[in-house]
Amino acid sequence: MSAEPAPPVRLDGRSLRLAEVEAVARSGRPLALAPEARERVAACSALLDRMIADGTPIYGITTGFGALDGRKVAPAESDRLQLNLVRSHAAGVGEPMAADEVRAMMAIRANCLAGGQTGVRPSTVDALLALLDAGVIPRVPRRGSVGACGDLAPLAHMALVLVGEGRARLADGPWLEGAEALARAGLAPIRLGGRDGIALINGTEQTTAIGGLAVQDARKLVRLAEAVAAMTLEVLGAVEDAFDARVAAAKPHPGQIATSAALRRWCAGSKAVRAPRPGRLRDALALRCIPQVLGAVRDSIDRAAAVLETEINATNDNPIFEVAGGFVTSNSGNFHGQAAAEVLDSLATSLTSLAVMSERRTARLVDEKLSFGLPPFLIHPAAAPGLNSGLMIAQYTAASLVAELRMRSVPASIQSIPTCANTEDHVPMAPLAAERARFALATARTVVAIEALAASQAFAIRGFEPAPALAPVLGAIRARVPPVVEDREVGPDIEAVEAVLRELPEDLLG
Repeated sequence: MSAEPAPPVRLDGRSLRLAEVEAVARSGRPLALAPEARERVAACSALLDRMIADGTPIYGITTGFGALDGRKVAPAESDRLQLNLVRSHAAGVGEPMAADEVRAMMAIRANCLAGGQTGVRPSTVDALLALLDAGVIPRVPRRGSVGACGDLAPLAHMALVLVGEGRARLADGPWLEGAEALARAGLAPIRLGGRDGIALINGTEQTTAIGGLAVQDARKLVRLAEAVAAMTLEVLGAVEDAFDARVAAAKPHPGQIATSAALRRWCAGSKAVRAPRPGRLRDALALRCIPQVLGAVRDSIDRAAAVLETEINATNDNPIFEVAGGFVTSNSGNFHGQAAAEVLDSLATSLTSLAVMSERRTARLVDEKLSFGLPPFLIHPAAAPGLNSGLMIAQYTAASLVAELRMRSVPASIQSIPTCANTEDHVPMAPLAAERARFALATARTVVAIEALAASQAFAIRGFEPAPALAPVLGAIRARVPPVVEDREVGPDIEAVEAVLRELPEDLLG
């Protein structure tokens, strides 16, 4: 019996969650504009129409854009102005964003428009949602946004497809001209009017799309890292009181408490992770400070999620309207992505620390002087050392990846370069912070996979069964990657272990 399809995510501009964005982006969960949101959008659009008719000066409608805001635009040229804006701002370069990132960006922008403070027409919001529903993926180059005034270039590439321009594809099909992609999806191009053009592009949605998906993936990665760290604790016979509940309570950061509890669960029933004993009262910091480091990662993830969820439910735009009282400002800075940039920089730094500590544990596993009786480089006892090198170079790979993470460790959020003839003289480079977090996430996951490969090899050499909670994790790795006896190509083993870790069910990780 097939499962019931998930109900649509209701967009009201105020309550969207990152988990819902992920479901739309990766599982195709549908979206629907909430009735109260539709009323707000229509009321704000009507307010804008009245203001235009009354001759109220409004940035980007009666004026040019950016440093051209002193140039007047006649009402008769308004529609052309909106189209020209989208065309001229579609100046991105580089590889296209992934399909899930583009879908997330579209969903988050639609939610911003649903807030009813942008002056966008309801039909334009409907067109954006129809594009998502039909599975049309605009081609959006990754590079070119500075994060203020919004992620202009990427959002402009997205908006071009709505008017039948730009490029797009359906599912995994080839890239098509925008008009052809719309036709194949049974959609027609729209005509931009009012302030539809600027409303579609003047926000932080590339940043929050890439960053939000990285946050969701980081939630799983930190739990994977805890499980893999517990594997290493077992094969190295670690001292268990480092993650005692009383120790965590003495320094009660929420993440440290959570990671300590996770390690206790993973190691419950272990025959190797034991109480302090003569000659083994304490361990190296890469073993005993796992709660402090991975706990800090947990806290960083939670901070980033809180800020990004505020961001995706905000009116990231300028001008901003308020129907009550007929308010409009052309002087807001809500498109500026500093808050998102700073937490995504912090997340990337935390994920780098996760990888640094994981590599140090791998280094201990392959070092016969530090591994409590394991053979050099985890060479199998049935193989000859010297003739075989075991997992020697797997640790080199982890070291290289950590070095690359460190090389990319400079925060993006302090890299302001003035733009638009100095009218935009401070920009947050928020998309670069999101890209940094994305890279850190993917790279750290590979480093953790290398530790998992080494720990699973150590289990095979030790010849004992893991703690009960760890048995399914080790079993999943063993089913895909058998122990290394005689030397073989190691790269595919690393990739296979990483795939196993990505596929582990959420409920197994606790």
